[in-house]
Amino acid sequence: MATRRQLEQSRTRRVKDAPDLTQVLRGSLFERRTRCGQPTCHCAAGEGHPITCVGVALPGGKNVQVTVPPELVPVVRQWTENYKKLWQLIEDLSAINRELLRGRLVDPPSPAGIASGRRAKRSSSKGA
Repeated sequence: MATRRQLEQSRTRRVKDAPDLTQVLRGSLFERRTRCGQPTCHCAAGEGHPITCVGVALPGGKNVQVTVPPELVPVVRQWTENYKKLWQLIEDLSAINRELLRGRLVDPPSPAGIASGRRAKRSSSKGA
């Protein structure tokens, strides 16, 4: 089993590699085809015009699709990849925290931290 220091260092390294939280999007990027409705267009008899969408299932069973302009496809692709990376990071951090808990390597919070729901801030020796 890893030491407390090793687990905490691993956790810190992983957090530093986290994607920018302003650059995440839950959803799936996919291509589909539509028909424009003009009877003389090639799409009336063919496969249709390709469009790229991002789709997501929302709570309550509602599905939402947003059409993505071709110039924004790389941005949306990166955002959806960042979401997957962030989700994996949360899973990895949870695994590390389970190991810390299993080994009883976690300090209990101070009484002030319990009341506020947060850990108490460590005092700094700077500026004193």
